[in-house]
Amino acid sequence: MHICHSAMQTYLADLEARHGIAIRYQRWSSRYQDKSAFRPEIELLGPCSALPAPFDIPYKEEVRKVEVAHNLPQSGERVEMTVGDSHYPVAAIDGRRITLAFDLERLFEQPQGDLQPGLVLESVLSLALPKALQNVKEYRWADEAVRFIQWNVQGVDDQVNTWKQNVRDNEHELERLTSMSATMVRKNSELREQMKAGLALTKAEREFKAKDEFAALVKMVPAPVQTVDLDYGRLVVVLQPIVLEDDGNEYHMGAFTVQIAADSVRIWSDSGNRYPHPHVSSDGVPCWGSLGPFIAKLLGDRQYAGLVATIVEFLHSYNERDAYRRIETWDPDWSDDE
Repeated sequence: MHICHSAMQTYLADLEARHGIAIRYQRWSSRYQDKSAFRPEIELLGPCSALPAPFDIPYKEEVRKVEVAHNLPQSGERVEMTVGDSHYPVAAIDGRRITLAFDLERLFEQPQGDLQPGLVLESVLSLALPKALQNVKEYRWADEAVRFIQWNVQGVDDQVNTWKQNVRDNEHELERLTSMSATMVRKNSELREQMKAGLALTKAEREFKAKDEFAALVKMVPAPVQTVDLDYGRLVVVLQPIVLEDDGNEYHMGAFTVQIAADSVRIWSDSGNRYPHPHVSSDGVPCWGSLGPFIAKLLGDRQYAGLVATIVEFLHSYNERDAYRRIETWDPDWSDDE
């Protein structure tokens, strides 16, 4: 949640408890123009910080003029409150996002007369929140599914083209390096087998397989997965915060972001440590140990749900004999002097 006025934090926490869903408040910025990855939560946006000016807010069947930053939302379904014969725009709904026309946080920070900010918010949310909750409930992952299937299917075609180029390069290398001919022949044999496997399925069959794989990933939301998204040709999966248990102690590792490319995995953490995990280098490269062949097979077969589940299990494990850093590093009281 956005670090906002304490009274507002308390009020939003109460709303979350009453409606059984996370409600995250942020002041608007240009980055919110882009569609973000779906999360089962309500996103409440206020105007960006600006000099306050008079703004009409319906309040207890009358109209009050308050001094706040304000900006009418440019997109989404307009939410208006009615006083008498007049209509006053107060917000807009776009999916799970509710954009307020006025700076709610300023009302909490700087009370204006007898106006109660919580009552103002309740009046707006009584109109907007049911629709936003319904949008969350009925979300079908359509956009994410299309992007995932396209990325998955195109990845096979791209990889086959890469293998074809590798075969041509390797055959030229055979002519130049006769001493390595046996190795090159064997490598080409493996590549042709991979090409054969990659081309064995029709595009429709690959799309069907990718659709099932995406459905398996969606089933992992909201736990252990927070979000599933694609970014610059990589599958990006954000995991729920992980608690690693070792020798009777609990270590809070933070939330992990897993970036999956065609033949590699990188893991990052929001814990603030230089090393994301005892078995992950500072560059985000995991030391899989005995899991290495299994991880390679899951990557090669494009079994991403199984891969994510295996990574979650890996992140819950610790072996002091082959760790980059001791697990005690994640103890808040740990010191290099000990």
